[in-house]
Amino acid sequence: MDRTTSLAVGSLGLAALVVVSLLPEASRAADYPLTGRDIGCAEVTVGRPRQICEGIAASLTWQWMGHAIIAPGYKPSFEGIRNVYCQQKIGKNDLRDLQLLKNYDPKRRWRPDWRLESGADMLMRIVSNLDGAGNEPITSIFNPQSPDYLLKGKCS
Repeated sequence: MDRTTSLAVGSLGLAALVVVSLLPEASRAADYPLTGRDIGCAEVTVGRPRQICEGIAASLTWQWMGHAIIAPGYKPSFEGIRNVYCQQKIGKNDLRDLQLLKNYDPKRRWRPDWRLESGADMLMRIVSNLDGAGNEPITSIFNPQSPDYLLKGKCS
């Protein structure tokens, strides 16, 4: 690599670093270790959102994080989220709180841990498709018409 190319690559890297550091979403995202169930529930508003967050955190299961790599950690599972749905009696009234748990909050400059975001998303998909009118494909475990429907056995 010649000096001009090296300077150009270095300048691009520095510019990318400056842009990323200025983004509030990137600079304010907390980093919770995968070896624990702490997904930031202490930062969530007290009440129903915190209750749902704590339910998701408690439901995390120890699993492999990727494909063909050694990286175990706690993450949401379909069975765990089904249990949260049943135990917390999640319904349409919770959609607003689930949306808040799932997304970046510019007022507080808070970004959810990816496991909280994923758990909240799965709960939203369950609730949004309860009546079968959602947009899940027939093969989705969130579609009541699927033979593998997540709530097939209902809540016991």
